[in-house]
Amino acid sequence: MGTEYAGMQDLAISPRGGERAAAPKAKITNTRAVRIGKRLRDPVNRWIARQSLIGDEPFVDPAVIPGLAELGENWREIRDELVPLLTERNAIPALGEISPDHKAIARDGHWKSFFFTGYGFRAACNHARCPTTSALLEKVPGLVVAFFSIMEPGTHVPPHRGVTKAWLNCHLGMVVPDGPGRCAMEVAGQSIEWREGEWLVFDETHRHEVWNERQSPRVVLFLQVRRPMRLAGRMAASLLIRAIRRTSFVQDIRRNLGAR
Repeated sequence: MGTEYAGMQDLAISPRGGERAAAPKAKITNTRAVRIGKRLRDPVNRWIARQSLIGDEPFVDPAVIPGLAELGENWREIRDELVPLLTERNAIPALGEISPDHKAIARDGHWKSFFFTGYGFRAACNHARCPTTSALLEKVPGLVVAFFSIMEPGTHVPPHRGVTKAWLNCHLGMVVPDGPGRCAMEVAGQSIEWREGEWLVFDETHRHEVWNERQSPRVVLFLQVRRPMRLAGRMAASLLIRAIRRTSFVQDIRRNLGAR
């Protein structure tokens, strides 16, 4: 997921009867998921690339992703809802605290997130605090994950790559600090900087690295959105989301956020 969160609730999971339904037997362990994922990642991603309707380049034109244009047009209204959150950002948890799977790339607590939506789960109180942002997010088809990604001064996310080409990472610049020092991302060997009010869309399966060496936070609205694909690819992406929902990758985050 690659995210930061606060106060997830109202997750609407209905047991199907008795103690067996309440027991966490269906949860897939991280170790098992990682082992299976590593073995299948590359061949599956080659197949997904063939299903893509928009090619397989590291960077993607935001215009081809439905729903991004309206968010971009209203970026100032979104930022107006963000600004009060930044005054209390010390209360927003670090990514590594709530998602043990991210500790390798979020070691020092400088990378935080204010979570809205992930894999069909909603942080209801956060949606309520940002009603304009929430309403705009509801209009994005194929939304997988959404959150404010806050990188404090001194943040460095080391080189890594994501699991699947089934969705794309989309960054809408909210607050991009000026001044000396690097505030940029490198994807597939290409360095790129965020701009306030503009989208940056990329395929996270390419090796990428992030820095904020400036004196104030860098904030983007971070979305993961399903890649436009042929029918077989769309069906595979739906199955993948359902599988990931059951892994401890997602379930640990739910528990650490006090999810019901």
